[in-house]
Amino acid sequence: MTMRVPAALLAVLLLAPAVPAGEDPLAAGTVEVKDVPGPLPTDPAAPLWDGLPAHAVTVSPQRAVHLHDRQANAALAAAPARPVAVRAATDGRDLAVVLDWSDETEDRSRSDATDAFGDGAALEIPLRFGAGLRLPYVGMGDDEMPVALYFQRAAAEGTLGREAVAAGFGSLTRADLGGARMALRRDAGRMAWRAVFVRPLAAGGHDLRRGLVPFAIAVWDGARRERGGNKALSSWKLLRLPRFPLDAAYAAEMSRELAPGAPGDLARGKLLVETICAACHAVGDKRIAPPGVAPDLAGIGAIATPGYLRESLVDPGAVIVPSPNPYQHQDRSRPAGATGTYPSDEAFVWYRRDASGKKVSKMPAFGSLPGPDVAAIVGYLMTLGAEPPGAGRKP
Repeated sequence: MTMRVPAALLAVLLLAPAVPAGEDPLAAGTVEVKDVPGPLPTDPAAPLWDGLPAHAVTVSPQRAVHLHDRQANAALAAAPARPVAVRAATDGRDLAVVLDWSDETEDRSRSDATDAFGDGAALEIPLRFGAGLRLPYVGMGDDEMPVALYFQRAAAEGTLGREAVAAGFGSLTRADLGGARMALRRDAGRMAWRAVFVRPLAAGGHDLRRGLVPFAIAVWDGARRERGGNKALSSWKLLRLPRFPLDAAYAAEMSRELAPGAPGDLARGKLLVETICAACHAVGDKRIAPPGVAPDLAGIGAIATPGYLRESLVDPGAVIVPSPNPYQHQDRSRPAGATGTYPSDEAFVWYRRDASGKKVSKMPAFGSLPGPDVAAIVGYLMTLGAEPPGAGRKP
């Protein structure tokens, strides 16, 4: 039996870069999970953590979300991309992911104050992953591919942690994901935080006993008034668990997803982006699009994978990016509903619905673009929020 590959998917595969012989395209985006004796500690000061190899992962401001807080939005717009050191270990029963990042100020939320915001960190893992399954939208998942989230924040009374699932902006729902253990500690001498996340390898049907496990991380800086979707976020990375067999098909798929490929003509890529994309997306030097009409592409190179960008050009409907609270933009020319709320302004919703009710991206497909132009556009976009020196390598 011959399997028919959809034209849009075939175009993506043809445009994806080939992997040069002898190179490991996963190396820069993969964190080694060390096998260690159990049980795994939760204490951030445990000596075990400093003995693990560290991998620098870049987090960049997520500008797709705007709060009703001008100071917070302005601070996020000026925030730089920064590295987070990631370490990981397993004892065969649990998985630990440890994050270290610099922060000049210690900020804690308070229950008696609405203007005190705590530093924090989060770990994100797809609820479903493997060969044949695409990665979720990195900003808290999407309708078709939800994610598991482990979040902790510094508060006056200690550390507040929670487990949740999400399928896009504004969909965060508390959930019992198998009893994760979390701890957050600040090292005042180094002006840095360490966050520890420990969870069972298999819990509640969420099984991480695989050779490769996708993950993303986020950190919040309370001094910049960051909270909710206003944060610094990484792109999808991979955990490599050597004790479990590697699925060759999935490894090949992730190689194509993460491999940057030839950068192409970056000057032409910039010209094409500012000609084709700038009317809807705030991007590069052409930040003329009204905020919220389409995702802000500042820093997109540190948040998106090359594969996601290629697919977004050729088949934008493959992943429907969830609109961040469309009710931030109300259409007051139309009657209010029974609750007194005006309907959302459709110009600020990033999708439409077809006759069957299915969400369809409003972004036109550019599948007819020549391959060199696609490579040039993706190459240029990957320079936005480019990783700081040392990111992707062991410090």
